[in-house]
Amino acid sequence: MGGEQYPIQSKTRRYAFPLFLFLLGALIVFIPCIIVIVKNKKNCPSPGPSPVPPVWNASDYQSNSEYYANVPIHDFKQEDNLRLDRLASPKFHPVDGSSVIYLRTQYHMPDLNGSTTTLHWLNLKKIDEKKFVQLTRPIWGIRDQQFYWVHDRTILFLSNRATSGLTQIFQLNLPADLTKVTSFIEPIQITDYPLNIDNLLVNRAGSRLAFSCQVFANLSIEETVARQKKEETSGQLMYQFDKLFIRHWDEYMIGPRHHPFVVSIERDSKGTFKFASTPVDVLLGIDSDSPTRPFGDAQSQWSFSASGNSFAFTRQHDESSEVAWTTNLDIYTVDLSATKLSVECITCSNLAADTDPRYSPIEDHVLVYRSQAVPGYESDQFKVKLHNGVQTITLLDSWDRSIDTTIWSNDGESLFLVLGERANHNIYRLYDVHSSNSTDIRPVAVAMGSWHDINVHPTDNQTLLLTHDNFVQPANIIMIDSSVIVTNTTSLTSHNEILLSKTRLSYIYESFSFEGARDEIVEGWHLAPVSGITEKAPLAFLIHGGPQNSWYNNWGRGWSFQAYAAQGYAVIAINFHGSDSYGQNFTDSITGEYGTLPYEDLKLGLTAALKNYTYIDENRVVALGASYGGYMINWIAGHPEMSQRFRALVCHDGLFDMRGMAYSTEELWFSEHDAGGFTPYDNPEAFERFNPVNHVANWTQPMLIIHGGRDYRVPDVQGISAFTALQRRNITSRLLFFPKENHWVLNLMNLLAWYREVFDWMRRWTQ
Repeated sequence: MGGEQYPIQSKTRRYAFPLFLFLLGALIVFIPCIIVIVKNKKNCPSPGPSPVPPVWNASDYQSNSEYYANVPIHDFKQEDNLRLDRLASPKFHPVDGSSVIYLRTQYHMPDLNGSTTTLHWLNLKKIDEKKFVQLTRPIWGIRDQQFYWVHDRTILFLSNRATSGLTQIFQLNLPADLTKVTSFIEPIQITDYPLNIDNLLVNRAGSRLAFSCQVFANLSIEETVARQKKEETSGQLMYQFDKLFIRHWDEYMIGPRHHPFVVSIERDSKGTFKFASTPVDVLLGIDSDSPTRPFGDAQSQWSFSASGNSFAFTRQHDESSEVAWTTNLDIYTVDLSATKLSVECITCSNLAADTDPRYSPIEDHVLVYRSQAVPGYESDQFKVKLHNGVQTITLLDSWDRSIDTTIWSNDGESLFLVLGERANHNIYRLYDVHSSNSTDIRPVAVAMGSWHDINVHPTDNQTLLLTHDNFVQPANIIMIDSSVIVTNTTSLTSHNEILLSKTRLSYIYESFSFEGARDEIVEGWHLAPVSGITEKAPLAFLIHGGPQNSWYNNWGRGWSFQAYAAQGYAVIAINFHGSDSYGQNFTDSITGEYGTLPYEDLKLGLTAALKNYTYIDENRVVALGASYGGYMINWIAGHPEMSQRFRALVCHDGLFDMRGMAYSTEELWFSEHDAGGFTPYDNPEAFERFNPVNHVANWTQPMLIIHGGRDYRVPDVQGISAFTALQRRNITSRLLFFPKENHWVLNLMNLLAWYREVFDWMRRWTQ
């Protein structure tokens, strides 16, 4: 056997070398071809094939209803709060309104180590059954978002379901009868870009869409990726700045911008959407963002006209450092039917903020938008303006309410307005909007909590789809008749019913009023502990941030009133001078008065609460505040007449040194406007007048300091400095530092730790 192997080995060696040369030559020839093919594929505006979805472990999936079916009844905890499904963006069937699609976010049971957001369908023809169909497959870490119901059986939406892990555009084809769906519908991937798609807007006709990617101002998507890869492999890490912002909210501004790309779309022979043109970057060469950072989105800041031939968008003027001390936003329009696209600014004469354009559903040159009048003041009143291509008129010019959201009726004759009013988010309807003298405004839903996500029925201008929540009910999807004032609600959704049935909540809550600073009426909220009001209870005295904000009547996820009530605390929350939703004069009153009017309101409000609710133990009170509320905690700490009323204090991301804050925060207009319109070098006294750092010698009460390492609004040195002051004065104190959190604690594990530590601190001083 051994001798028979030699001839075969000899023959193999004889042909091996020529074969090697042939294969090497072929490889050399084909390498350029492969490069050309790959390059052309990257430059092609049409997508590649749909990827296979990641494997889903069905045994690891459990709804909160399934989990809580076997959980005993107990007092509501923050863990329960975070396990609640979150519902958003309900939309009617675009033809007859016979059904609804909405987004549902679910969390991994029971450890919360993962979440998924999917599309759901609800049949309104059998509304009493409350049966839904989960359209897209739940996969931990996958998030479906920003969907558009195009025609009657097609959904376009964003998702990170791509095999690349990047967020791309997907298409979901719906069967004719969704009631017969027994398994998930796998979507088709429409785009395959090497960058995330952050925002999406589709016009009504499904003929155009706009999307955004973060690109360098003068580079394409592919060129941006190439530059980023080159920088990553350079071995160098240095940020270079020639202007502000250096950083914004929780990120360093190192180049890439949210740029909107507009493109025509059409269906292929199989009914799948594809790009019918090359996407055009309408901000190419401009170092600016649209939508604006950090919270702008396509749904509010972009709009297509009725025909889809015009596109409007909001952008910030940030070509110079002035962006850090001005609130100027402007609205631009683009004629998409023109051979060469040009951008026109329709609001540049106003140096304050103009934002949120919404084209009329029936007219191509008519749009409304929200507008402020005071430059550098982010909390100025937002009024509604109508632009018809010839002139701009202000609607409800004499009305002292700041508008949050505008939604057109389908006939283009009226607007639904969402606004803050006495710490509720209310809905009004303004009729005859094309008349500058129109005052025909009627309430739709008021003083019931918070209403959001309005969607108008396609054939009935009176019927609205919304989300609604309040202190005692998390968000549900509601359908209402807007022709009458809503007095009660019936939910279309029931995803959280079993969870809530297994937890004891506090249902005793009310608004109360008292005579505050300037002898003016001030309001606050009272929520009783879960145990009721028959026994003495400690108090959680909550101070809101902003400061031009309010404690709104909504379900809390971060600062949850119910979480405190479940721990046995009464809750008192004062909407002091400076709070919004009580008229613009009340909001403006805090300017130059950081340490006076709100401080007086809190002092008088605590007294009024203890008088009104005698079950509260005045000797077991803890004050807690975040942001401006944290500032007020530090201010109270330096004023014994108030600080001695509290057993302990909790300061989250609070302002400690107002002059230091004025030089280190990113959005300078906050500090400068609220100080009275001064810079810290022109008028240092304006920043020292109400500076907590000047009163540290009076600090005596135990304090828990909490700060995020990526908080660039109130930089972490503010919290560290306050903790240093406490330790140096030998005051019992603790610092909780979250190195990866921003101004808020967003990570669910960190949020659980936040509540655990806060409740331990409160219990230590109120037992």
